[in-house]
Amino acid sequence: MLKPERPVGIIGYGAYVPRYRLAAAEIARVWTEGKGGLPVKEKSVAGIDEDVVTMSLEAARNALARAGIRPEDLRAVWVGSES
Repeated sequence: MLKPERPVGIIGYGAYVPRYRLAAAEIARVWTEGKGGLPVKEKSVAGIDEDVVTMSLEAARNALARAGIRPEDLRAVWVGSES
């Protein structure tokens, strides 16, 4: 069995949720002709100056702060997105 040269594991994680919200009723009005059926009350909406890169950077900053490490100490970063 191969063994890593260094300890391996997750030492921190971060998340970022956009501040703007769109009511489910408005989404239903546009997409379902007002019939509803959405399982949420509201959805997060990225600001005009936000994209997957800027939101990932904010999540990474949160992860670094939680882990108490410097960016140069990182060996790998994984990014996941949910919409």
